[in-house]
Amino acid sequence: MRPIVMPPNRLDHFYLGGSRITDLRGVPATSERSPEEWLASTVTRFGEERIGLSTLPDGSLLRDAVESDPDAWLGAEHQEAFSRSTGLLVKLLDAGQRLPVHLHPDRAFSRRHLDCDYGKTEAWYVVEADPGAVCYLGFHDEPSPSQLAEWVETQNTEAILGAMHQVEMGPGDGVLVPAGLAHATGEGIFVVEAQEPTDLSILLDWSGLPIDGQLEGHLDLGFPVALQMVDRSAWSAGELEERLVRRAGEPNRADELQAVLPAASDPFFRVHLARPTNAVEVGAGFAVAIVLDGAGDLDTDAGSVPVSRGDVLAVPFATGSWQVPAGVTAIVCRPGTDGPGKAA
Repeated sequence: MRPIVMPPNRLDHFYLGGSRITDLRGVPATSERSPEEWLASTVTRFGEERIGLSTLPDGSLLRDAVESDPDAWLGAEHQEAFSRSTGLLVKLLDAGQRLPVHLHPDRAFSRRHLDCDYGKTEAWYVVEADPGAVCYLGFHDEPSPSQLAEWVETQNTEAILGAMHQVEMGPGDGVLVPAGLAHATGEGIFVVEAQEPTDLSILLDWSGLPIDGQLEGHLDLGFPVALQMVDRSAWSAGELEERLVRRAGEPNRADELQAVLPAASDPFFRVHLARPTNAVEVGAGFAVAIVLDGAGDLDTDAGSVPVSRGDVLAVPFATGSWQVPAGVTAIVCRPGTDGPGKAA
């Protein structure tokens, strides 16, 4: 069973962006607000039945293929930890404006309030960034529960952003965003985003965007419940940098897969860069690969698959081990080490 080159899966959204996805994937934008592509996705947008799901080249849903043949797609060991879920959602995200400040629930909150085994810890690998582009990450001054609730109620965006860290981002940087941490990518940042397989977001600000956060910003729980999930703790700049950021080239080897995220990401997902001078082997297991540059033949035991810049591949467990060829730069995303049955 060979890796499958996936058709495009662009999504319209409430914020601007998407030109860099068009450039990489060669897929026309559906609107000026098409800043996301969901890659090899078996997950729908929150509240939707179909939007978000990826199709295979024959038009069938990847979700259905995985559910009908989990041994081939996932393998027995994966199913012990994740059941028939891939355990992973991967996106391309190209922000044409600052995203709203938001956060995501953890697994315990999701089980308690949403009847879902997964939260939404996520991470970003920066593919491209404008000079001086920043993300907003965590609070440097701890707001009280009443203060935060007032900011959200009155949409005091200035106060929310003023209490947060601005972290400058550049190509090759990686950022872990734990569940509960307030965050927003700034304008001009193009990322590969790996996350737990849900679409669960709690909005703190939505000023100037075509969305009513009072209706859509709290996962249908109401803000008194949803805001209980916010990490209000004060983070120092050094703590953020040490625990949540991995800068480009730390370390940088061309003869093996290079981790691009902090080690604390591993329970949730594993994201590596392949930029080999010789072929680099990837072990058996479900994976999503994005070819960022170059062209060549991806070798597997089942035969080779020609790939080139912009291709997205869904790699089944039954592929066995496979090789990223020399001259091809790719991001390889795989599920984490801990399924939702473990405390992570």
